[in-house]
Amino acid sequence: MGRSTQSSLFFQKLNRLRLSLMVGAAIGTVGAASGAWAQQQGGEAAPTPAPAPQMQVAQAASSTDTGDTSGSQQSSSLNEIVVTGSRIKRTNFDTMQPAEVMGADEISKRGFTNLGQALQELPAFSVPGNSPVGSQGSFGAGQTYVNLYNLGSQRTLTLVNGRRFVSSASSSIFGAVAGSPVDLSAIPTSLVERVDVMAVGGAPTYGSDAIAGTVNIILKKDYQGADVSVSSGLSEYGDAADYNASAVLGRNFNNGRGNITVAVQYDKQNGLTDEDRKGTAGSAGNFFGSATKGQTFTQQLYSGGEHYNVFTNTGMPMVDDGVPISRGKASSAITNDAGQALFFGPNGQLTPFINGQLTGSSLYQAGGSGFPIGDFGNLLTESNRTQVTLLSHYDLTDHIRFNTELWYGHLRAANLRDQPYYNTALFGNAGDVNGNLILNTNNPYLSAADRQTIINNLTANGADPSTFYMARANTDLATGAFRTTTDIYRVVTGLEGDFSALNRTFNWEVTGTYGKSDTSNDDRQLVTQNFFNAINAVRDSSGNIVCAPGYTNAAIATLSSTCAPLNVFGINQASKAATDYITAIAHPKQSNAQYDVLADIGGTIINLPAGDAKFSAGYEYRRETTAFDPGAFYYGQPNGDGTRTQFGNSIPIDPVAGEYHTNEGFTEVNIPVVAPDMKVPLIYNLELEGSARFVDNNLTGTFWSYTGGGSYQPIPDIKFRGNYTRSFRAPAVTEAFSPKGQIFDTANDPCDARYINGGPNPAQRAANCAAAGITQPFTSNIVDFTIPGTSSGNPHLQNEIADSWTVGTVLRPRYIPSLTLSADYISIDISNEISQLGATDLLDACYDGAPGNSFCSTFTRDSTGQVTSVSEGYYNAAIESFKALQAELNYAVNLSEFGLPDNYGAVDFSVNYLHTFSHYYKVGTGDKQYTVGGVQEPRNNFTANIDYKNGGLDFLWQTQYYSETRISVNTPLSNYQYPVMDPYVMYNASVGYEFDGGYRLRFNVDNVLNSHVPFPQAGYSTTRYFSSILGRYYRLTAGYKF
Repeated sequence: MGRSTQSSLFFQKLNRLRLSLMVGAAIGTVGAASGAWAQQQGGEAAPTPAPAPQMQVAQAASSTDTGDTSGSQQSSSLNEIVVTGSRIKRTNFDTMQPAEVMGADEISKRGFTNLGQALQELPAFSVPGNSPVGSQGSFGAGQTYVNLYNLGSQRTLTLVNGRRFVSSASSSIFGAVAGSPVDLSAIPTSLVERVDVMAVGGAPTYGSDAIAGTVNIILKKDYQGADVSVSSGLSEYGDAADYNASAVLGRNFNNGRGNITVAVQYDKQNGLTDEDRKGTAGSAGNFFGSATKGQTFTQQLYSGGEHYNVFTNTGMPMVDDGVPISRGKASSAITNDAGQALFFGPNGQLTPFINGQLTGSSLYQAGGSGFPIGDFGNLLTESNRTQVTLLSHYDLTDHIRFNTELWYGHLRAANLRDQPYYNTALFGNAGDVNGNLILNTNNPYLSAADRQTIINNLTANGADPSTFYMARANTDLATGAFRTTTDIYRVVTGLEGDFSALNRTFNWEVTGTYGKSDTSNDDRQLVTQNFFNAINAVRDSSGNIVCAPGYTNAAIATLSSTCAPLNVFGINQASKAATDYITAIAHPKQSNAQYDVLADIGGTIINLPAGDAKFSAGYEYRRETTAFDPGAFYYGQPNGDGTRTQFGNSIPIDPVAGEYHTNEGFTEVNIPVVAPDMKVPLIYNLELEGSARFVDNNLTGTFWSYTGGGSYQPIPDIKFRGNYTRSFRAPAVTEAFSPKGQIFDTANDPCDARYINGGPNPAQRAANCAAAGITQPFTSNIVDFTIPGTSSGNPHLQNEIADSWTVGTVLRPRYIPSLTLSADYISIDISNEISQLGATDLLDACYDGAPGNSFCSTFTRDSTGQVTSVSEGYYNAAIESFKALQAELNYAVNLSEFGLPDNYGAVDFSVNYLHTFSHYYKVGTGDKQYTVGGVQEPRNNFTANIDYKNGGLDFLWQTQYYSETRISVNTPLSNYQYPVMDPYVMYNASVGYEFDGGYRLRFNVDNVLNSHVPFPQAGYSTTRYFSSILGRYYRLTAGYKF
């Protein structure tokens, strides 16, 4: 057999191998086999395969619409690229840290207009600190923060073109997340060229906050031409519509020495409430609750919706200051002749209370009457965003370039519904702000029959027949809705260039950045004093219903200063005059500012046999300021003695202002040790890198951050890489100076019978609980219902410190030149972690630690052992550990390589995968709290894309997979009737066509097969499974490029 025949057979076998790999991968994707996501290759089908994925970062470094971007005299060093995680200019784009890239092509094909939502499709990102999905922080609706490796949004550093971006996070307890995360909804997707996501390693290069990693948003550069796009989406239920319009216009001038690019983008999203979907509606969905007697588990699955039977949003009258119903039987409730508990129906007439399925709790039932608490939450935030961005540069000389960025964003968002004001004995004594209402039986809004029924009950119980009590959830008076408006301004300007000295070329940069974010809230609040005035209704001498004489208005402006009587029997029975009288508009405001000056220089240190050893060194000054003004309502009424009285159900909140500044010096070296042309046996390529940063922070003092690592290739097909990094996170102004404010929280009380046998030392926990006077079995109300408390900042916080390392390999087999596979082990250990300790953390730290430790003073119990208040806040009190395997596969091939005609197009296949081995945090001497395997952090998570392209046609099929998850990771499986959620698979599709003349159309279908939230459809993360809650979603996009 001749050599040419052998070669032909070899390539036939190779092509069959490639085809089987691709087809097998495609089948695995549709069938949800294990795998992961990676960025897709861009562009149309070409006669040659797409380049290896690692090189796509290089290709993405300049816009696909560059035009003529370089003059004949332009310095070549101005065209070099700086890779995320390094300031050294280079021509190769591999890093020693694990890195992922999402390109503009992927963002466009998936139809994303919010960059934060786009990144959520990368398995490395967990449930965000805040997003448009779910209930919003009371100050910052619609803001989108990413959460890399589930280590917290405050530990993911977000940059734009390698520079910091001002945070919009609130410095109050009403903020959605601690720290200084960047709102990614403020970045116009139409201007994004790519997003680099680098694990760990960023702190020595960029400074604080890069503990989990760095997200670097690279914008389009040297854009030439215009691109206009409009899109609209709608769910299969005809709601949740979104609209987008964008335009990017760019032009080079003066023979390519300068460029100016302008981007304008408008986005609108209609919102949803929990009531809009059966799976989230409390009146219909499944829920876990306390198990009934005789069960072997403590948490039972109920259907029909969670209904609280201790109050309704129409009112439940009572004979005394208690709860109306307990375990299906009338307790303090007004009853009819048959002994049935009565409540006011929607029309304000007494009607029998229907008992649902009893649960193990006296507070709620499944189905029946009562308050469906799950109906009153925000599912999808309503939002409007307008963004205008200008990017410009001009080469002043062949070696000096002037750069400018100008940003403006106007963002509005609304939290449509949230928990209302409650009046119930669970929150206070009758007549207190949140206690049961005290009403007169002569109230003119009562019918004669209802009045007599109430008087009969009072008389029968030996109570004063002139006064009765009522529990109510005031959903028609204070809905919990609020609106947030944010204006973001940002200016970046500077010079960069190069010069020659000592027979070497050096590059330099001097840049200044100023960013400002101003946020205001419009929040309708119920004014307690006016509320009590209005419910005290009587008839005047003419028979008109009026407010009882002798009232005094609250010292806060309401929508109307004229008292109007309020009907609280039923729902929506109040007049507009009455609601205006009891309603004030709270206007808290937040302002953040960022000042940053950066100067660096880099170049060649020495010429080595393997190449140039390069360095970069520089200085950075940064100042962050914040100011929170609670406004008149939240500030409260001064009493003249240094104290203040609240106007509503929130304690008075102090204004806060704070700032910190840093002086930072940094350096970095890259040393090639062995190059391919040196022909060293068993060493094809060897490269070492190191960097360090010295930080002097006026709040936390000095700190050294550093990293070291390298890469080694024994042969061209395989590369080994690794690094060790010490990173840090300085306390944000939010955490140090957040004002004290009231919160309501639940907790897993360690002294409760359901948790008494937990903790690192159950015997010690039990002994501490017994010493506190709590006898078993004990049922703690805080487990099932919120209790009031306070939360505040801590000016004595110190830096968080993380010791992290990664080791991995990259395979690029020469016999399959378009295949790349990478796998990296990631280890992150955080000490001195700043945590906002909630009630569960504080209770655990008390009862799992030494008797009477300091955490035991952060909460109070009453004589029956019930927790009555808690003081939450920020402490350097935790450690956290994360270990995972991150893998990526990319394969791009023209179908002609399999013997098919040239016009059959090309296929890109990509998979990104994350397997988390371990992830836990621990507060003080408490037990390790694991998160991996829970509903927010599946142990296995992948996204896979198959993208077919042929001329102007492309078709994308995407699979998202989460492995099975536990409802509660830190409790025994036996605690839950159904402790595990099944694995989850969802499919998305997109088809697009680019016509001659620059026109294009695209049609997206998300959740193609209408995948549902896995059984038991309770206790899950709304954000993670939002696409299934939303249902099948359609989007049409039209564009024109010229």
